[in-house]
Amino acid sequence: MGHRLAALALACLLIATLQAADTPRPETTSTDTPEQILAPAISSISPSSAPAGGPAFTLTVNGSEFTPLSVVRWNGADRSTAFVSLSQLTASIPATDIASPGTASVTVATPILGTSNAVTFTITASNPVPSISGLNPASASAQGPGFNLTVLGSSFVSGSVVLWNGGNRATSFVSATQLTAAILAADIASTGVASVTVFNPAPGGGTSDPASFNITASNPVPSLTSLSPTSVVAGSAGFNLTVNGSNFISTSVVRWNGADRATTFVNASQITALILASDLTGAGIVSVTVFNPAPGGGISNPVNFSITTSNPVPSISSLSPASAVAAGSGFNLTVNGSGFVSGSVVRWNGADRATTFVSGSQLTASIPASDIEGTGSAAVTVFNPSPGGGTSNTVNFSITTSNPVPNISSLSPATASAGGAAFTLTVNGSNFVSGSVVRWNGANRTTTFVSAVRLSASIAASDISSAGAATV
Repeated sequence: MGHRLAALALACLLIATLQAADTPRPETTSTDTPEQILAPAISSISPSSAPAGGPAFTLTVNGSEFTPLSVVRWNGADRSTAFVSLSQLTASIPATDIASPGTASVTVATPILGTSNAVTFTITASNPVPSISGLNPASASAQGPGFNLTVLGSSFVSGSVVLWNGGNRATSFVSATQLTAAILAADIASTGVASVTVFNPAPGGGTSDPASFNITASNPVPSLTSLSPTSVVAGSAGFNLTVNGSNFISTSVVRWNGADRATTFVNASQITALILASDLTGAGIVSVTVFNPAPGGGISNPVNFSITTSNPVPSISSLSPASAVAAGSGFNLTVNGSGFVSGSVVRWNGADRATTFVSGSQLTASIPASDIEGTGSAAVTVFNPSPGGGTSNTVNFSITTSNPVPNISSLSPATASAGGAAFTLTVNGSNFVSGSVVRWNGANRTTTFVSAVRLSASIAASDISSAGAATV
């Protein structure tokens, strides 16, 4: 070790002498030759990585054969270096060196002695801070079973973790806007409010604002407001009954005259039930209720469903659209009303049009371009076949000479994250026609006519590649 220190000291003195005198290196006449002087070598660096966009920092370089004249180099460029010992240097790394993700090559150069091996420094991409916009479900009954919680929001990454009152829960990454977490039965053993957050790991990252999850004392009593359809003809085939109301939960069950039917939970205000053909063999009135199990729970108010011996006479309340421009293209007409059945037919000036049954209160019909060749009005009716049935009231459809000026009232969604995926934009307003086109910053986007008050448009990922505001 003493010989090496002496050799390094001699090297430094020799370098300084040569730089000062700018003369050839003198030959030594000593018979006591120093130990051979080696080029510098790096064994490790600390830290070995940093997040992109981070602040300036001090890099510690560990190794051997360092001298006071040794310089740390970053991708071949000298950096301000401090000599600590023969085995350690420190260097000042500015923020500009780690502005973008990638790697940097770190070496040590000593005049005359040479340049060390290269060691890689990693500049990692920084994780964003996540945000929560909603939970599904947003509540549960105390002492219920464990369940999967869906967390909706933004800036989620594959390493995101859902925290329940600060404790990690097993988390599955679905997308940048959705996570699922396994919530234990022990987590909802008692009533109260749980704090749900999402944590993104380093580099960057952080913890979202909390969202509240309510643990209720018991299941609510459900309430029914309407059914769709409200009636069928005796002898009809089985169908899915839509039940609307409130306080529905994932274990709610629709009952048909008190007997459970296979039920699908849609949301807290809607469920569907499979009604069998054997339930419809005879005419009469059926009592439909919904049952929520314990804890708490109970049976809803009943709503009557009619099984008729004949089809009802239909009634029209509105059309969408209610007008079109003469000589325009064919379109789908939505007819709203009541008493519609699977065999209902929309008629245009008394002529049948291809009709699709949507529900007991809605039909759609295909209107060809030939139906709107000239200005005026068309009489729209709905016909229900026998048994029973008949023709509805007449609602006039206007065929105008020019399109109205459209108006936008709202967008859904109204925001998106920069760099996100393509999505479908819903535009709500009025005076939309089958030829309406949604424009994004003045450029046409593929548009689907839904109704006179709604359009949908395909927005490409390139449209939201950077932050800012877009004009729709």
